[in-house]
Amino acid sequence: MSTVARLVVLYGNGGLSDVGRHAVQAALERDDVAHVQVLTEHPELLNEPNWACGCSSAHSFSAEDKKRFTVAKVNSWNADELSKYFKDATAVVSCLGNRQPFVGHWVAFEGNNAVVHAMKEEKVARAVVLSSVGVEEDWPPLEFHFAGKVLAFLFLTFARSSFRDLTKMEQIYKGSDLDYLFVRPVGIGEEVVPIGSWCVQKEKYKDSVGLNMAKLDVARFMIEEALHPTRHRTALVVGGKLEGAGW
Repeated sequence: MSTVARLVVLYGNGGLSDVGRHAVQAALERDDVAHVQVLTEHPELLNEPNWACGCSSAHSFSAEDKKRFTVAKVNSWNADELSKYFKDATAVVSCLGNRQPFVGHWVAFEGNNAVVHAMKEEKVARAVVLSSVGVEEDWPPLEFHFAGKVLAFLFLTFARSSFRDLTKMEQIYKGSDLDYLFVRPVGIGEEVVPIGSWCVQKEKYKDSVGLNMAKLDVARFMIEEALHPTRHRTALVVGGKLEGAGW
């Protein structure tokens, strides 16, 4: 991969979207990223010191960091208006989803529909997209643990709208010719400390992963797959180490 990689990172609101904020940090940690274009309806969230995570210190950006990224506020998920931000991008990291029952304003489908059109317009091929365990062919979620039954209940009741939004989002990419990867994390608790590693479930019903992982670790995995793809037009469940993990 060229050392002049340019990434587009999108985030919304809610726990899954917190991974998007961390994806900006994860990209800036690397020497092989020259610039990050951030697109969000909530640019103010990037300036908050607390990103609802277990990171060891408050979040902030140095003067050097700020030279390497720009933020554009999204007022409308209109592909024609957004396409200019995708020009010359190496890859896209999209974290617009939300699976929390009572956090409204779901834009995974609407936002990623615009992303897909913008990527096609600017001939950007690679997208790493945050989804959730239990979506599409991964149903039922977390089949290896009782916590999956709880999550399935939520997806069928209180979190039905967010679950439907994530499902429609995945279907957009599946119907395109883009080189996508859906990353379906387990629990991403605010207390989980980043460890710089992760586990990938190799086969549903055959093996398992730790039930909780840090938002920054999810973000680092997504950035790595955006820059150095190893999986194409597929989805995977990613989690923490099995030892001592909890929901």
